[in-house]
Amino acid sequence: MELTVIREESVITSHWAGGESKQYYIYPPTSSYSNRDFLFRLSMATSTTDEEVKYSNLENFTRYLVMLEGTSQVFHKGYYNIIMTPYKEIDIFDGGWESSGIGKVTDFNMMLSKGIKGKMTVIDNSGNHIIGQICEVNHMQYNKIAFYCGQGTVNITLSSDEPVILNKGDLLLIEDFVPNIIDADIQLTDAKLIRMDICCY
Repeated sequence: MELTVIREESVITSHWAGGESKQYYIYPPTSSYSNRDFLFRLSMATSTTDEEVKYSNLENFTRYLVMLEGTSQVFHKGYYNIIMTPYKEIDIFDGGWESSGIGKVTDFNMMLSKGIKGKMTVIDNSGNHIIGQICEVNHMQYNKIAFYCGQGTVNITLSSDEPVILNKGDLLLIEDFVPNIIDADIQLTDAKLIRMDICCY
């Protein structure tokens, strides 16, 4: 089992039309966001304006979006609108839609290339969690799991390993599970945790 901890201070900040963005992980590592040749990407973005801002076009990708701070009104032209509050709504939409948002917010994004399956959930209670379930869509195992700490402090213990401590803004990526199904003991201290399961072979 391979564990990679990505600390917030090590993540490079870039700028987009509405504010700033931090790319935590992109796969394959040799791919790039600008070339749109990645299979999946995990990132955080901050909007610093009250004006409506268009989202980047990500045709052929599915986007998972959750608010970390602030409230946003998100518009998907021709489809639906949604008001998003921190850690409540998870918006899953086609990256090729004409989408925009209003609100000074911080959000977390999971972007999956078409054909890559995944899910995003919010963990706000301590307890045991199973890692390595089977994706109900393609009947293959979720083989990459990421945990992003949006606030507070989190202790994650996998099998008999030493606990991994995540502070606000840190991300843990888990790959190469041995055995295939493992238990994760997750203890939260005034924390909110975003879990992302990705089936990427």
